[in-house]
Amino acid sequence: MKDLILQFFQAKSFPELAEAVRARAAVALTRWEAAVKEILPTADELTQAQIRNSLPEILENLASALESSKASLTRALLTDSQEHGAIRFTQSYNLTELLIEFDVLRPILMEETALHMQRDISLGEIIALNMGVDLASRRSVLCFVNFQKRELEAAVNAHAKYLSFMSHDVRGGLNAILLSTDVLQQELIDEPKFVDALADVDTIKRNILETVGTMDRFLRAEQLRSGNVTAKRAPVDLLKLANELATQYRQQAGAKRVRITVESTDGTVVESDHELVFTILQNLVGNAVKYAGAGEIKIKISPGIGTKQIAVSDQGPGIESERLEQLFAPFVRGQTHGQTGVGLGLYISRHSAEILGATLWAESKVGEGTTFYLQLRD
Repeated sequence: MKDLILQFFQAKSFPELAEAVRARAAVALTRWEAAVKEILPTADELTQAQIRNSLPEILENLASALESSKASLTRALLTDSQEHGAIRFTQSYNLTELLIEFDVLRPILMEETALHMQRDISLGEIIALNMGVDLASRRSVLCFVNFQKRELEAAVNAHAKYLSFMSHDVRGGLNAILLSTDVLQQELIDEPKFVDALADVDTIKRNILETVGTMDRFLRAEQLRSGNVTAKRAPVDLLKLANELATQYRQQAGAKRVRITVESTDGTVVESDHELVFTILQNLVGNAVKYAGAGEIKIKISPGIGTKQIAVSDQGPGIESERLEQLFAPFVRGQTHGQTGVGLGLYISRHSAEILGATLWAESKVGEGTTFYLQLRD
């Protein structure tokens, strides 16, 4: 786009229009300043010098570009426009406010140049002014966005460092505390007078394990988000994996009067990444156990043509259809029904499925239960 605009200004000059821009620049800027202060509340706090900043230079370079066919003069307009975008970023403008500034400037320039020339502006002159303002606007926006991008990258890097610290240092401290509680529990277990204290120790251990699990999910989510996870493909026995998960959650499910069953046919081995598939299914089965009130959780493996499908079904309260897809976003949870969590499990599962080239989705009926489907390519 920039090259086309440069070609436009090189092909035709508008000396009369350029003279009008220079002659009416001061009046146009005064009107522009008043309009910006009225439209943008954030501008009220800025000094007059800050509001004007590079606009006079932009108008002068616009006039130079209009009266000459030299590309260097148009490039000067680009440079000043970038400076304007940088200044607005440091003044905490948002992108919409920056665009409004140029939208306000455009009609004012049209009116003032027409007044100076004492005639209607021709179509070619309208196009030239519009292209000049558009060019300045785009360059300001691009510079502004680049500053935003660098700021976001810095924030993301700081977030990643924090998660790394939390994973290694804090997690290490919590593991040491967990080990100490195990020792304390063994020392107190044969003393009847410490029965209540042992219950407190169990609560402490459970809370530590939940905290460590939450930190692991945060770190895993960051690894997936940053693209630091790749699939390591090898044969994965889905039936064996499903049985492992059923065993892992059977005691927790039994405490809620929920039974876990595994159903499959022949051909349950798929070429995939064991760790990623296990992560996905662990989240699905864990959620089913957490939210199921009673009844059955079924893990069903169904081989297809070129695919293997795993369905994890529960007989829990169900999820409204309009919330199903939202569940895969980070920090989003359905109806919690008194259960704790941060809403990262399904986000991690969806990212893991994407890395595998698999598809993960959910179907549900309120009051009847929910089924999550994972379809893997063979």
